[in-house]
Amino acid sequence: MVDTASAVRHLGPDEFARWATSRTVFVSSEMRELRPLRAAVVAALREAGFSTVAFEDLGGRDEDAARAYLDGVARSDLYVGIVADRYVTMLPSGRSPTHEEYLEARRRGKRVSFWLQRDATQRQGHAVDFAQEVQALHTTGEFVDADDLVRRLLSRLGEIAADDQAPWVKVGDVCLRASRIRDEGAAIVISAEVRDSAIADVLESLRSNGFHRSVAVPVVTARRAGEGRVSAVVTETRTTSAYEIELTADMSWADGRGGSMEASFNGLSPDDQTEVGLRVGLLGEALPPQLDGSFSVMIDTSDPLAEVDGGRASRIDRFSLGPANLGGRRVELEYVEPRRYTNREAGVRRIEGERRVPS
Repeated sequence: MVDTASAVRHLGPDEFARWATSRTVFVSSEMRELRPLRAAVVAALREAGFSTVAFEDLGGRDEDAARAYLDGVARSDLYVGIVADRYVTMLPSGRSPTHEEYLEARRRGKRVSFWLQRDATQRQGHAVDFAQEVQALHTTGEFVDADDLVRRLLSRLGEIAADDQAPWVKVGDVCLRASRIRDEGAAIVISAEVRDSAIADVLESLRSNGFHRSVAVPVVTARRAGEGRVSAVVTETRTTSAYEIELTADMSWADGRGGSMEASFNGLSPDDQTEVGLRVGLLGEALPPQLDGSFSVMIDTSDPLAEVDGGRASRIDRFSLGPANLGGRRVELEYVEPRRYTNREAGVRRIEGERRVPS
């Protein structure tokens, strides 16, 4: 159950300004063709309170240019990419600086806001390919000119600010936006404004009463996951359509060490089995030959993300699900294996491909 009624939140001008002053935006685009547009965007962002980083600001540094702009992405909070007609000269990697900056932003998990010039009739082939790559993982915006881009970009940043002020949290089967999450280690306190009465009912049903202890439910925040036992649910009814709920749960956080009964099977380690289950469940790939036939029951692929539950991964570093495009959606998942041995670092697994969308 998802509290979609609370999914759209709006910040006032003062709240947005406070948020902007604590954020740095990296502005990325072709330099010569878009110089006036870049200047307009940077000026508007600074006027709104943001700190900005762009390639032309990185002069006078000791390191080479490639390292300088990638470091600029690393120290920014948001990445704004802009593509018009030109792709420009390629770097030794075979990609343009803008392309490399975008990939660095993705690798580091930055918030991405990408914009394409609406008139694409003169767009170069490499720029077309780059735009299509971005559209596979992001819903991109279009612009006509600098004024149009500035207006649309500031509106989008307002939405991102609202997202930051109300992070998603999952309690049992309920996903909702929290106004505050206080993690006390052994306990967690979640405060939220709920606008769906059915979701309020489900959360209130998790209260323990005088006759039995509450059941264990999964609790997931952006930082970690575990099993919680709800000790208190307090509801304050503000209007007929809004409920202020504070939920407290005693937590047992997942340690990511793996299960004690895991074992290799037909040449597949426990971590290989986890990846196989995810590839089959998420991307519809075929089982490997050693699991054909009756051995296929050894891996549960019914729930695409079930294999990373119960200690089968230390953490998920990144999960991206792109917009629907030609009957499919691009999926990226990067997670860290359980650390099974103190003298060996846990490996990182990456899954990428297309998930077909049922018609």
